[in-house]
Amino acid sequence: MVVDYAMALDAQNWPAFRALFEDEIKVDYSSMGSLCATVPAQKWVDRCRVLAGFDATQHKISNIVVTLAGDVARVTSYVDAAHFIGDLAGFTCGTYVHKMRRRSEGWKISACAFVVAGYPGGRAAFDEAFAAARAVQVARGTG
Repeated sequence: MVVDYAMALDAQNWPAFRALFEDEIKVDYSSMGSLCATVPAQKWVDRCRVLAGFDATQHKISNIVVTLAGDVARVTSYVDAAHFIGDLAGFTCGTYVHKMRRRSEGWKISACAFVVAGYPGGRAAFDEAFAAARAVQVARGTG
């Protein structure tokens, strides 16, 4: 499911991305200065749509560790995330922590967190790439 998370982001498949979540989720991306709150899943999906402003993104997942306790799972994984727009590239790497619950329709993500390990290429380059992607979204009227 963590790979599905990354693949849906990179494919900009927002219905598939939304389908991964319970209706309300805990999001903690505070390590990069972003959202830390319990929100309706659609709000998180809408925030992630900024990725549609990039020419391409690639979220590579590795070192997946699953801790299972009945109908609850904690999945920790490494992520290397690359974001490309024009001549700009924003890179970050770190750890995803996803909490999931087994439902009658299958596993659903109830919480997702990202803990930054670093910004290969620098934080300024990462921020510049995201600012450019947001500007694209605004110009399209979708941001």
